[in-house]
Amino acid sequence: MELITAFLLGSLCVLLYFLFSGKQSKTLPGPYGLPLVGYIPFMSPKPYLDLQKFGKKYGGVFSLQLGSQYCIILDDYQSIKDAFAQDAFLGRPPENPFDLKKATLETGAFNGLPWKEQRRFSLQILKDLGFGKSNLEDMMKEEIRDLLDHLAKYNGQPMQLRPVLSPSMSNNIASLMYGKRLKYDDPVRMMLDKALIEGAAAAGQVSWQLFFPWLARLVKFFKLGSEGKLARITKDVNEYTLKEISEHEKTLDPNNPRDYIDGYLMEIKKRNDPAFCKEVLQDMIGTFFGAGSETVRLTVDWLVLTMAVHQDVQKKVQQEIDNVIGTERFPSWDVHNKMPYTEATIMELMRWRTIIPINILRYTLWDTELNGFFIPKDSYVLANLWSVHHNPKYWGEDVDVFRPERFLTKDGNEVIKPEYFIPFSIGKRSCPGESYAKTEVFLYFTSLLQKFHISLPEGTKPDFDGQLGIGLGPNSYDVCLKKRV
Repeated sequence: MELITAFLLGSLCVLLYFLFSGKQSKTLPGPYGLPLVGYIPFMSPKPYLDLQKFGKKYGGVFSLQLGSQYCIILDDYQSIKDAFAQDAFLGRPPENPFDLKKATLETGAFNGLPWKEQRRFSLQILKDLGFGKSNLEDMMKEEIRDLLDHLAKYNGQPMQLRPVLSPSMSNNIASLMYGKRLKYDDPVRMMLDKALIEGAAAAGQVSWQLFFPWLARLVKFFKLGSEGKLARITKDVNEYTLKEISEHEKTLDPNNPRDYIDGYLMEIKKRNDPAFCKEVLQDMIGTFFGAGSETVRLTVDWLVLTMAVHQDVQKKVQQEIDNVIGTERFPSWDVHNKMPYTEATIMELMRWRTIIPINILRYTLWDTELNGFFIPKDSYVLANLWSVHHNPKYWGEDVDVFRPERFLTKDGNEVIKPEYFIPFSIGKRSCPGESYAKTEVFLYFTSLLQKFHISLPEGTKPDFDGQLGIGLGPNSYDVCLKKRV
């Protein structure tokens, strides 16, 4: 009897262990793919919509084989929030379209837990360089004034916005990183603009390599096709950045940091940390320059197209600009809290056309568990932010309609920001440049609408489908910017 009792108790203990052990959690559901290539052949040019359909069938967490990579898909707000609160989901895949420096890879400054310190420092230096303590906002306003003067020359005739908007945005990031604004005809500025445009296109063309790392190593080794182009672009930017770092070292004043480079060089001296070094600084600058320029540009580009179509919204925003700022005073960030309708319009655009519809790839650093499912180490993780921003459960049945009022109180006097509004992602690896990007978008948007009435050329049919590159951007379009009287 004692032997039987002991056996039963032992069996119960084993059963309880398996029930509560993460290793024995439920198996993730998901669609089946093909050998070697997984589900990639069945994906459309709009993968965020494909994943949204799967989410409706399989739930907020499911698996998907893409190429040779096992991927975890997060398709609802709570799953994304719970996952991104864990350090286990902080990683980035070891594969990257851009060649990171040796020190960056060896220290895990980008791909592992040390990123937490990189992000914490970046937030602090952006705060220290805040608009009250530096000329950053003044440099941004000077850039916008040049843009407005250039746009006025078209005298309301049809034009394309992107060719003039891209260099303007990149120059703002250059001011933040390098501490100086470059003139339009400056050879360095032209090089950086070209690198940004061509680099974004090349990165999009080689992004498939993330899911076929064995093939990617061959392509990178021989620098074939777009990979070779990307390497040449990266080389030019790196050479300029190294030169700037060297000059900053010679002129550094610890009591007066001028820009991000100054702040980082001071941090290197403070720490005895191999993850804070000049090689990592180069990669940090490249990341800020690419991501910061393109995402803001896409947002403003979408806002202009949307105002051209939604004339009623444009009129309300302009009325608020006239009431709060006036027609002569240049917009400033310090008035944004007094402009709820304008803020709501920007937020609704960020929801409606989610600029980064699928969060930049994450990578699990160790085995973990989510929603009762076992999540193995070295899994790719894709969070579908588009699905969160287009879920009727959160936003109502008119989720596909552009309606700024959903972010306002009933009287329209205050902005409402739901927790499931996450255009800059969420958790421990959300965008460190969020506050800077918000300021930049607000200044560009209000400055444009203060000076111009926006419309489409007669007979033009608007296209809001967009195309996915580094972010979701509008297809090429012509717009008319006529000076307000």
